[in-house]
Amino acid sequence: LRILPVGDSITYGFLSDQDGGDGNGYRLQLRQHLSKDRVVFAGTETSGNMTDGYYLIVSSSLHRQAAWNGKTIQYISDHVTPSLEQRPNIILLHAGTNDMNPNGAISREGHDPVAASERLGSLVDKMTTLCPDAVILVAMIIGTCNDEQAPQTKVFQSLIPNVVAPRLESGKHVLAVDFSTFPLDKLRDCIHPTNEGYHLLGYYWYDFIAQIPRDWITAPVGEDPQRPEEQNLAMRLETDL
Repeated sequence: LRILPVGDSITYGFLSDQDGGDGNGYRLQLRQHLSKDRVVFAGTETSGNMTDGYYLIVSSSLHRQAAWNGKTIQYISDHVTPSLEQRPNIILLHAGTNDMNPNGAISREGHDPVAASERLGSLVDKMTTLCPDAVILVAMIIGTCNDEQAPQTKVFQSLIPNVVAPRLESGKHVLAVDFSTFPLDKLRDCIHPTNEGYHLLGYYWYDFIAQIPRDWITAPVGEDPQRPEEQNLAMRLETDL
């Protein structure tokens, strides 16, 4: 499996380094659940202290993703292409939390749920175009206990299956996955999960991956993404020869 987590600060793992946390968000937990599979994480961004067991020639590799703190669906769409070019065969998309924020400095394109769902659809279309062999799991995002953000978040959650349905009907391997049942008492600040919440989030993703039709998952296209530390090692080896 070559998995690309895509999203905002929840995918990044914001605040998961607090209270003794490791800063890895949900991703370490997900990898542990997938221990029976050969897993390589794609992406251009790093956070946390995870080591990537697949890269045996180096001692450690920061876990990769395509996630940006405090950013909207449009920002993600504008910056995700280099990660998609690594050709993941599974994409985990959890985006739209910041689009629902009533603070216009964060929700730069506005916080209308319908418009945000249209931007989400455009992002999914970009993914299916650049990664036609990938399975894309589109999250009905986790809720919030912020009273000013909750109403539009609930509407946005309800719209996501309608974003996915026509793409699925056209033959794309795209599924809506329901995070709206995520318990709000597992949120640290009404937006980001607690450490326990991030672990639960990892289990949610694992459960949804396990439900993907097996004939949908094909071998990743091309070589696994090369990490900067691997490139440095190759340069050292070349110098030593």
